[in-house]
Amino acid sequence: MPQNNIPNRMPPGLPAAAELMAAVVEAAGEGALVVDAEGRSLLATGLFAEVAGAGPEAAIDSLLPELWPDIRSAMAAGGRRLAPVEVGGASYLAWLSPIGSDSAPGAWLCLLLASHGMDQALGELDAIIDSSSDGLWICDAEGTVIRINPASERINKISADEVVGRRMDELISRGFVDRSAALEAIRERRVVSLLQHNHNNRKLISTGTPVFDEQGRLARVVVSERDITEMDRLQRQLEEQQALKDQIRHQMLEMQQLELEANPIIAKSPSIIKALRQALKVSSADSSVLLTGESGVGKGLIADLIHKNSRRAEKPLIKINCGAIPESLIESELFGYEKGAFTGAQAGGKPGHFELADGGILFLDEIAELPLSSQVKLLRFLEDGRITRLGATKSKKVDVRILAATHRNLEEMVEQGAFRFDLFYRLNVIPLHVPALRERRDCILPLARHYLELFGARAGIIKRLTRAASDALLSYHYPGNVRELMNLCERLVVMSETEIIDLPDLPGNIIKRAALEGPLPPDWPEQMSLNQIIESAERAVLVKAAGRARNQDEIAAALGVSQPTIARKLKKYGIS
Repeated sequence: MPQNNIPNRMPPGLPAAAELMAAVVEAAGEGALVVDAEGRSLLATGLFAEVAGAGPEAAIDSLLPELWPDIRSAMAAGGRRLAPVEVGGASYLAWLSPIGSDSAPGAWLCLLLASHGMDQALGELDAIIDSSSDGLWICDAEGTVIRINPASERINKISADEVVGRRMDELISRGFVDRSAALEAIRERRVVSLLQHNHNNRKLISTGTPVFDEQGRLARVVVSERDITEMDRLQRQLEEQQALKDQIRHQMLEMQQLELEANPIIAKSPSIIKALRQALKVSSADSSVLLTGESGVGKGLIADLIHKNSRRAEKPLIKINCGAIPESLIESELFGYEKGAFTGAQAGGKPGHFELADGGILFLDEIAELPLSSQVKLLRFLEDGRITRLGATKSKKVDVRILAATHRNLEEMVEQGAFRFDLFYRLNVIPLHVPALRERRDCILPLARHYLELFGARAGIIKRLTRAASDALLSYHYPGNVRELMNLCERLVVMSETEIIDLPDLPGNIIKRAALEGPLPPDWPEQMSLNQIIESAERAVLVKAAGRARNQDEIAAALGVSQPTIARKLKKYGIS
């Protein structure tokens, strides 16, 4: 190890410490340099002696011009500093520290430390900073921008040249940002997170992190920023969709309540009473129910009854007619779809009826019309309770009870291959048959009077049936069931001229049917009196006789009474 002489002008007490440090550094194969406040060499060893040739009294600014600015900065700042430097074509870390008192150092020690892999490490650090998807700002202790990464340039639509070297308070005054996490972190000396808007009206979350040196002095502030504008927009969109979903569900609950009030179930016949008792019994369960019966018998009202008396009464009952939706749309209507699932899809996607019915009941009317492809997805839901939106890759769990209805024979469809047998058995857990109106004749007149009162109240008028009209309604077979009777009553309220609805006010097919039926069967409704039964039979006889004779004289002769009697009775019963 070459010996280095220490000049006599070094401060007292300094040589021993300096020589010890120099010996340690030289033993490590590096170098040590001690300079006075004027930048003159007091001690040079190792690499400094070999490369720079620094000896006593040598001026460092001329021997090591690339290192002197850092030494001078460290001396002016009065603190330690670690910086990468190149000496003799090799990379090192220069450690600068005062010797003696920090407040009044007599000299400065510069140590060169080997930086094995330093260039690679610095390159990797640069790559990490530049590839970060979050924006990064690095500021000094005064809030002056030292560096920003490409993500920050993209987020703020600025170039690094526009902001590097400028203070953050200046950038605020110029409108680049409205607030600065860096300035907040400098002022509070802690990690600070805040919401800010930049000059492009983008919404950012910025976090300023202060970096301190070994003496606890603030050295740097690193600010990370994330653009949440799109996230905020998506969140609002989700909230709007949820609000719309809640609004739809609320409206459906209101409509269901109105429908229940407008369409009470009137049960006088044993067959419909039995069906209602079964419906009430299955209400408390969560099993699937298959409602069967002709069109118009009131399967939807039975579904309403089940829902109203179930534990899901506070949740919606979503009704969908599988036969009223085109086959190409039925799957998206039932299960919903994601953004871009198909041409014309809403930008944010759309929840299906299963999602709208979550927690409640989904009533699938005309289930026989469901396409086979959708039958598969419905079967899968019945097995595991999960659905998958059209265009989605993940399924979601929903809590929905299924009620299905059909007027067709599903067992025959299963045999013909038009309906999946496994789905049929999944739906047919609890079968419930709703009888046709002709099978519950005791209900016809009470239903007719109810609908006449309902539609009459809406129109502000009162309507009532004559005996002849009542008899004709009783004799009709109602292929459209309760729905046909309801529509007929609305027509009679609107079209009849007087308060009394008589036989001529009824449609021709009902009058004709009454004439063909002749006298009513002996199982008279309980609510009819003897006089009503006699008059009903008399009217039926007159209708049949009038259909065979050419005039009133022939009717009188056929029945053995006078012509004036026939004329009076035909007028009484409204028979032309």
